[in-house]
Order: sequence, then C-alpha cells, then structure tokens
Amino acid sequence: MKVRYRGLVGLCAGLTLVLTEAVGPAAAQTEPVFKSTQLFIVVASDVGGGYDTYARLLARNMGNHLAGKPSIVVQNMPGAGGLKAMDYIINVAPKDGTYLGAMPSGVAYEPMLGTTGAARYHAPAVNWIGSMAKEVAVTILQNPTPIKTFSDLQTQTVIVGSSGATATNSVYARLMNALFGTRFKIVEGYSGQPPVYLAMERGEVHGSAGLYYASLASGKADWLRDKKVSIIVQIALEKSPDLPDVPLLYDLAKTEEDRQVLRLALAGLLMGHPFVLPNGVPADRVKMIRAAFMSAMKDEALLEEAKKMNLPITPLDGEAVTKLVTDMYASPSPIIERVKTIFGPAKN
Repeated sequence: MKVRYRGLVGLCAGLTLVLTEAVGPAAAQTEPVFKSTQLFIVVASDVGGGYDTYARLLARNMGNHLAGKPSIVVQNMPGAGGLKAMDYIINVAPKDGTYLGAMPSGVAYEPMLGTTGAARYHAPAVNWIGSMAKEVAVTILQNPTPIKTFSDLQTQTVIVGSSGATATNSVYARLMNALFGTRFKIVEGYSGQPPVYLAMERGEVHGSAGLYYASLASGKADWLRDKKVSIIVQIALEKSPDLPDVPLLYDLAKTEEDRQVLRLALAGLLMGHPFVLPNGVPADRVKMIRAAFMSAMKDEALLEEAKKMNLPITPLDGEAVTKLVTDMYASPSPIIERVKTIFGPAKN
C-alpha cells in the first residue's frame, strides 16, 4: 500500500498514520508529515530580546523531534505588547501547523481584562503548545541612580520604557503604582526590550519596570557583571535563586486582598515563554507538535546550549498552560475587576 497526500485535506487525513505506532510494510512507506516542509515561529518582539532568544533556541532544536525533521525559521513581528503577533497567529496564519507563535504571557490576560479592546481570541480556548520557562520579572534602573530601595520608588518619579499597554514593563509598573504607591511614568511605543535598553543608554528613560530577569541575564550579562544597573525589586510569586537579596514584590503586600490581586496578576509568570498554534489546526497535529515541543525540552543539545546562554529551561506542557489560563479566568469576579482596573492603561 502506498500512501499519497494531495493537498492539505489529504495531509490532515493521513496524519493518523504518521502519529500512530505502525506495524507492517505499508506503514513503513508512509511519508513524514513535515518532510520537505518549512515551519515558522512568529516572535512577538524584536530580534535580540528574551522571547526572540528562546524562540531561536527552540527553532534550532525542535525540528529534530518532528517527523520529517523540518527546518524552522524565526520571523519577528513586534508591536502592541504582543497583540500584533497574537492576532496574526490566531486569526491570519495558515491552520496547518506550520506557523507557531512565541508570545509574552500577557496575551493570556488581554481578553479577560480588555486593557486595549484589541483581543480577538478567547485565551482558554487557544492552542497552547507549552512554555519553555517560568519567569521572574525585575525592575532595573541604570546606574548611578538615586533609587536605592523599593520605598524610594514611592517618593521619586521614575521614567520607564515599554513596547505597549499589555507589555510587562507597562503592566507591572501600573500594578506597583496602584498597590504600592510607586511613581512610575511609562513611555510606550518602543518595539521591544532591545530599543528600551538603547533608550536607557541614551538617557531617554531611567529603566525598565518589569522585564524578565532571564532576558536581562542572557542579553545584558555585562550590565549585571559591571553593575551598570540596579535591580530594585523582583516581581513574581517566588524568588529567583539568583536574587536572594532582592525584595520580592509579593512579600511587600499589606493585605490579603492585595495578595489575591498579586496571585492573579503574576500567575502568567509561571508560563513566562508560551508558544501557541492558530485556532483551527487539526487536533491530531496540535497533539503531535505539543509532544515534539516537550521532547525538545529534554534534548541534551538544547539544554547544553541554554546553559551556555544563561537561559533557564523550566517547561510546562500545553495541557498545564491551558489549565493555568483556565484557572486565571475562574478567579473571583471582584479580584478580576480590580486587576482589570489596574492593568488598564492609565494616563501618566
């Protein structure tokens, strides 16, 4: 028996033959799904940022875990705190499994919170493939800085750069302003974290309110080594082992309600580097790509490369990411409403 694929319908119909453990000579002749196919990862940031770095690491390794060993090309689509790329992946990209998106975790919140009204998807229903690492966000200021402690942020105005209203640099600045009385002034419109770094060097902004520590450690290791920046606070539900002496925002909360707000607001950090497929991709193919993603997370070549780049790999599979997002949306209405108010763009 010789299996022939004609167009996308035939390709999807034959997918079960590729995915199922096969016996007999007929199965041996089945062509791999992605033979001679090129895959794409669309990254919601500029080249050089943390999302881009993780995506390129995955692109160099995941093809080896897919039938046919396809090449994977990274394309950058920065803008609107990740919503531009998310909208493309969910609503425009081909629905055949050849396009994945590397997204900021903030895109999971947008339909629930409606900070921009631009989301055209329901986050719990998205085809979440998995996350490469949980994250700790940090607030950094370029040295020399008069800000020495978190309490200084409550008395002095600090200008921070961001790519958009849903970006962590904006979201966490607004969160700290609302819950702790900090005085961040947010300048939005940068296309990603690398331009914010440049703005810091030019003196346009003082720092970043909520970039990922892993991105800082991999992309600006010299800044940490040479003490060119100060880390004022770490923003997460648990401390990074690399930052034992930097205060944790969650520990600074004064009331149980504030802690509930923080648990919802910071839950996305547990899936710091999620990847998605378009809605409408056949379920069997989603399953196959999820399996390849998690297999790549155990790949010795990927892990060794990540170690050299100072990139932690603490993966979640697609089912776990979906559950995390679903649980977020099941939070008590008063807490959701308060987070919605906080996350909504405010005039500075």
